[in-house]
Amino acid sequence: MKRRIIACVLLFAMVASVAACDKKDETTKESETTKVTTTAGEEETTKESATEETKGESSEATTEATTEATTEATTVAAQGELTKEKYDAMTPEELLEACDIKDPQNLTEDEYFRLLETYRFCDLDYEKMEMASSNSPTKEAIKLVKKLSIDKVMDKLLDSEFPQVRGYGLASLQGLFGVNDKSMAKALTILETETDDYCLYSATCGLMNEMKNDPKVAEFIFKMADHEKARIRVRAAIAIGNSWSRGVDGTVEKIIEMMNDPDIDVQKSALANSGKLHDEAVIEPIVAILNDESRAKVHGDAIRGLSWMWLDYPSHESTCEAAYKATLDYYGKTPRNENVPAWSGISNFNMVSEKNMEENKWRENATYFNADEFTKVMSDLIADPDANWLSKEPAMKAVLALCPEKFDSLEEAANACGDKKVASAFTKLKEKQSQS
Repeated sequence: MKRRIIACVLLFAMVASVAACDKKDETTKESETTKVTTTAGEEETTKESATEETKGESSEATTEATTEATTEATTVAAQGELTKEKYDAMTPEELLEACDIKDPQNLTEDEYFRLLETYRFCDLDYEKMEMASSNSPTKEAIKLVKKLSIDKVMDKLLDSEFPQVRGYGLASLQGLFGVNDKSMAKALTILETETDDYCLYSATCGLMNEMKNDPKVAEFIFKMADHEKARIRVRAAIAIGNSWSRGVDGTVEKIIEMMNDPDIDVQKSALANSGKLHDEAVIEPIVAILNDESRAKVHGDAIRGLSWMWLDYPSHESTCEAAYKATLDYYGKTPRNENVPAWSGISNFNMVSEKNMEENKWRENATYFNADEFTKVMSDLIADPDANWLSKEPAMKAVLALCPEKFDSLEEAANACGDKKVASAFTKLKEKQSQS
């Protein structure tokens, strides 16, 4: 029994001793580890500190990059979530927010493009060749921002997959100082493969003053003059019959050809703008049309074309006796009726700039203009009961504008026509003259 007790005591002592040794070993290891780390010197400590600092900077940079990426992703997502239904219901302010525009008065290029790109939600009217909505959220939102130069985003606009956006860029090519060379080169490259009619129409508008500056532009405009869509041909006629196109090979021949286009609106555009080329070759075909009563609907436009040549409002720089004579011959021809002569053409003689007339010495250079002759033709028209009454007040205004000293002589004609409206119009104009 005594031996058993002693054995148990010895066994307990052994277990306690082993446990104590194990604990000592662990403590020693911890101490040694601490000692190694501590005695590694300043180099080790510095390295560890630097590592922690680098980790801090890396973490901070990563956070910033993540934030920027998240913002960009949010913007892209916001744009992606913008549907036509949401767009149509938006206010301009809501659209700016959807485009993630931070400061409307300090747009970045990306912000400006994001805003302009929302034109993609606008419907296109291919009959009128325009965006169907005249007050779209995009158009209204643009009024709230300080716009950048369109050239800064032109490449992106022209590269857009959306015809509304490409068309906007193409129509915006013409700036105060013409078309930017880089933008023009880009546009001409795009137009080599462009098939959308709205974009072609827009390009005809945007490049209309550049035919003389680049043969490729002239080639494009001439091509549009033969386009199947009449609306595009109308714009091409405006571009061809343009003072900026004066002297470009083929413009005179093409504008004369377009005077007889199957579409009446193209005829009107060609006739009305032909005189801006200031080439007397257009007079004979215009006179032929004026002598054709079946084409009375375009006579007013034909007279407008002639007036560009002999009156040349608003600059009053050019003069042309042949165009002036053709004009008076038309209005002096009898018998008159409701359709001929065209009353709408006379209003072109009312538009004068006395300042420009004086500066460019129009009255001195236009030696063909005879106040007595002009007044007599207008007076006979006013007195003729068969002439459309709508032509009579414009005829009075024409005399008042070009030879005011002869205006009083129209009173007899105004009373002779037997139309109280005409007599009343004369009285009102006379009162206005006396007050000025």
